[in-house]
Amino acid sequence: MARQLTPETVRAWLDHLVEGDVTRHDLPGIHALNFVCTQALDGGGMASLRNDPLGKGMAQILLCMPVAVPRGWIETDPQR
Repeated sequence: MARQLTPETVRAWLDHLVEGDVTRHDLPGIHALNFVCTQALDGGGMASLRNDPLGKGMAQILLCMPVAVPRGWIETDPQR
């Protein structure tokens, strides 16, 4: 998944919100990725009229980004 979640693909997915660069920081100890989006708060946290100036809303949008996963990750039996 990290190969698909590049700064470029995240920037493209959030294009309607992010005007600057996207930088990715890998956190291998907790199997996480942290994305820093510049020029994304429409004037800064205190000045923004967006509902969530701290980026939690963008994180929710990013969770909807389609990524390909191995077939074995998809549970096909609902009884499991």
